[in-house]
Amino acid sequence: MAALRRHARTLRTRFIERRNPPRGLPLRVSRRRVYILPTRNGVVFAVLLLVMLLGATNYSNSLAFALTFWLAAVALVSMHHAHANLVGLRLQAIHAAPVFAGDTLAFELSLDATGGRRRRALRVSADGRGATGQLDIGPGESRMVTIEQVTDARGRCPCPRLRIESIYPVGLFRAWTWLQPNTQVLVYPRCAGHDRLPRGAGDTRSTRQLARRGTDEFLGHRDYVPGDSPRHIDWKASARSDDLRMREYADRQSEAVWLDEDRLGTTDREGRLSQLARWVVVAERSGIAYGLQVNAQRLGPDQGPAHRLACLRALALA
Repeated sequence: MAALRRHARTLRTRFIERRNPPRGLPLRVSRRRVYILPTRNGVVFAVLLLVMLLGATNYSNSLAFALTFWLAAVALVSMHHAHANLVGLRLQAIHAAPVFAGDTLAFELSLDATGGRRRRALRVSADGRGATGQLDIGPGESRMVTIEQVTDARGRCPCPRLRIESIYPVGLFRAWTWLQPNTQVLVYPRCAGHDRLPRGAGDTRSTRQLARRGTDEFLGHRDYVPGDSPRHIDWKASARSDDLRMREYADRQSEAVWLDEDRLGTTDREGRLSQLARWVVVAERSGIAYGLQVNAQRLGPDQGPAHRLACLRALALA
């Protein structure tokens, strides 16, 4: 039985992937992409209708026939509404921030609906697991839904296959659809290891360029560049020339630290990348200028949010 279940899941996955390949945003639910089957209550209701039909036939009771056919008509109309409740839904955008391996990645989905119909009692899940609470989307509205996924490896993490379902209006039929966006999010290496930064310095030129960005010691003057802060204009020096002169300052800081993968002795590649990711976080938090060398790529030395993201990206794709 377990082998049969695995085989059935494999066939279902292949069918879904063939019918719903990854596509770019926005994704719209069409009539050909909506599936519908009776729920458990729907099956019980169908059996009840069959018993009522047999009883009406046995006793030739016209009122029993009328009630049976009326209830059957209600079921057919509810099936039509359940199908139409999903047609025209649209996945507009997906937002997700990069995380470290082992952390939970949150995909924020922006859903809206075309047409003037209000969509009710919708549930969104990732591959049919971890469904969200019911939500309604009115005409012209846009709703945000968060789908969480635990990451276990670095690299590019694709958005999971999304299942949108509803048993609206009376719970006799379940309508569902699959959406597979081609959105991918970076997952950084697992942040692990010790906090002791390695000893080492960058070249003198790189360190001197970093020092010019500080505010502690006066270095001299330079010409004004559009975008410079007016607070650093030296008006006395500018009055003696035809151009605006800017004050330059330097921070009192140590030499830049180099984070080199080749200097790590461990043979575990993922362990080396995890230690480098840990050092990037520690160096940035401590305000230390740092450079990164992984594979043939060399970044820095530098510091700041942009440099941190560039280093973590290089580690994720190494």
